[in-house]
Amino acid sequence: MKIRFLVLLLIIASCNNPKSQKQVVDTLIANPNSRSVSVSNTQKLLKEIMGTGEGLLRGVKLGDPISEVKKKETLELFEEEPTYVGYTFDSESLETVDILYMKDSKQTVSGIQLDIYMNNNSSNDSLKVALSNLFTTKYGKPLDNDGEIVWKIKPSGQVSIKTVQSKIDRGLEVKFSKSSKVL
Repeated sequence: MKIRFLVLLLIIASCNNPKSQKQVVDTLIANPNSRSVSVSNTQKLLKEIMGTGEGLLRGVKLGDPISEVKKKETLELFEEEPTYVGYTFDSESLETVDILYMKDSKQTVSGIQLDIYMNNNSSNDSLKVALSNLFTTKYGKPLDNDGEIVWKIKPSGQVSIKTVQSKIDRGLEVKFSKSSKVL
C-alpha cells in the first residue's frame, strides 16, 4: 500500500517535467515487483514474529510457566482458554499473526502454534523460506513429513511449518511441540 502511494506521489510530482515522468515509468518497468522492498518486509515480519531471538519464540520455551509468558508477551491478548492463551498482531502490510501458547495441566507451555495469514502467495513463500532458513541454521537439516517441513529440537522437541491455502486464505502454520514421533 505504501509503495503504491509513493509511486502515485512520484508520478504526480513528475507530471510537470516530461523527462522526470519518463524516468519514473522506466524505473517502474525495470523493477515492477519491488523485490528489495518485499525482502525487507519479510525480514521485518520475521523479526516481529520471533521477538528477542531467545527461547524458541519471543523469549518463550517449552515448559515455561504461562504466568511468565503473560509477563513477557507484549502483543495484544485476544483469547484465553483453559488449553491456551492467544496473542495477535497485524504487520504494516495488514498480514495477521496469531500466537497460541498451549497450556498443560501444570499451567506451563506445552506447545506454541503460529497461525500466519498472508496477503499473497509471494509474501507467503518469502516468509516460509525465511523461517525455513532460520530453523535450519538453528536446528539443522529438516525432514519432509507429508508436505510439512519438520526440524528436530534437541533434546525432545520439534518445530514444523505447513503451508495453508484455501480459496480465501493463505498462510503458514508453525508449531513448536514436544516430539510425538521419532524423527
